Amino acid sequence: MHQVSLFSLSVSIFPCLFSLSPPFSIFPLSVRMQRWGLNTYLYGPKDDLKHRLLWREVYSPEEESQLSTLIVESEKRGVSELGCQAFAILFDDIDHSLCQADSQAYSSFAHAQVSVANDIYQFLGEPPVFLFCPTEYCGSLCSPSVSKSPYLMTVGEDLLPNISVIWTGNKVISRELSVEGLSEVESVLQRPPVVWDNLHANDYDSRRLFLGPFKGREPQLVTHLRGLLLNPNCEFEANYIPLHTLGTWFRTGRKERNGDRTREGKNESERKPHNDRFHQGPEQPEDLGEVPVEIANVKLLCSGKAPLSESQVQLLVGLHYLPHEHGPSAQRLLQDLTWLKANCHLTEEWRCRAARFLGVCEEIAVLHSTVVSGVNRAVLYDLYPYVWDLRNTALVAKAFICWLGCGTTTGADLLGVESEPWVFKGGVSGEVQVGCVFDWMTYSMTWHVTTVLY
Repeated sequence: MHQVSLFSLSVSIFPCLFSLSPPFSIFPLSVRMQRWGLNTYLYGPKDDLKHRLLWREVYSPEEESQLSTLIVESEKRGVSELGCQAFAILFDDIDHSLCQADSQAYSSFAHAQVSVANDIYQFLGEPPVFLFCPTEYCGSLCSPSVSKSPYLMTVGEDLLPNISVIWTGNKVISRELSVEGLSEVESVLQRPPVVWDNLHANDYDSRRLFLGPFKGREPQLVTHLRGLLLNPNCEFEANYIPLHTLGTWFRTGRKERNGDRTREGKNESERKPHNDRFHQGPEQPEDLGEVPVEIANVKLLCSGKAPLSESQVQLLVGLHYLPHEHGPSAQRLLQDLTWLKANCHLTEEWRCRAARFLGVCEEIAVLHSTVVSGVNRAVLYDLYPYVWDLRNTALVAKAFICWLGCGTTTGADLLGVESEPWVFKGGVSGEVQVGCVFDWMTYSMTWHVTTVLY
């Protein structure tokens, strides 16, 4: 498994296999993975009770048959690693304490985990891919530090060398991954880690979606890894750009490792999106910070009677970018809103920037309508809650700026006693969080509008 790319669907892009109505097909995912050079699917849905809470219970014959169908279909689609040839034992996010019997049998919590993992690995016949997720799986969870953690030292010394260890980076969700940071954990674990990358995971916040690219990870990291598992958005159709750029990152790192600076062949060029604005030519490396968009046919979002334009795709991605940063469109929107709130006395400039802000709000409303009218219903179902929420927020923001501009509408009219409940975000939690610049619509203070006469 050394120096291979792995792609994980650990938070269940698909629901539990057994909760789906037949026929179930993994065809769309396997085709994309094969096209972009990704080779591994990790099946671990959170809503499969026998995978989690009821893990001691065996699958029924019907469930086994459905799982077998998934494996066979995956192999048919040319992604051999999608067959059950690899296993993982995960000790993340659990209590560190041992019961009395275990504390008498094992010298430490780490020793207990390592012993169990080694026994399972040998019982399975030492499969070529066997993953171990430690309880201290990132730098912030290590005590007192990565290099001095007794837990990680025990794992590194006692875990059988062919068992791979999962690592998420400095944080659970790491903004960046560096060669230096991975070298440190590689030294302690006495093996290159498998990165479990939570950059695009959104299961911790139902109102967030991450459509931005796989970034903040240098291609040179490939030589310091046994693999990389991307933990994606729960919504399958939201992962087009994350998957595409993950594949680009892996191929770039593999080329640099092999010293191959030549032009890519025909098959490689077909993997790249056809976009003159973002694609500068085959001789130049693809910028992983840019967002790939297919201009000829924006299959990512909508196709048919109402396809999204390039500018609409950029707007949508920018507003749902990455966990640590907003995209360009979101940054401009927030900057303009903050400035408009604080500078309504600068009449001429204020009106100019207000017009630009209102224009973006209108573009968001049009974006919502375009997504709704598209014939790609799978995309609509996955993205609609986020686009709908964005549209409502934009409408409230538009009303707020119009109120600041005219100075005749009261604050009560702005939000309104008769407003729908979804206008007031967060309930009690939202009220407690008042004070954040992004929660401007929850302020109850009186706004003072300055009128300047010339």
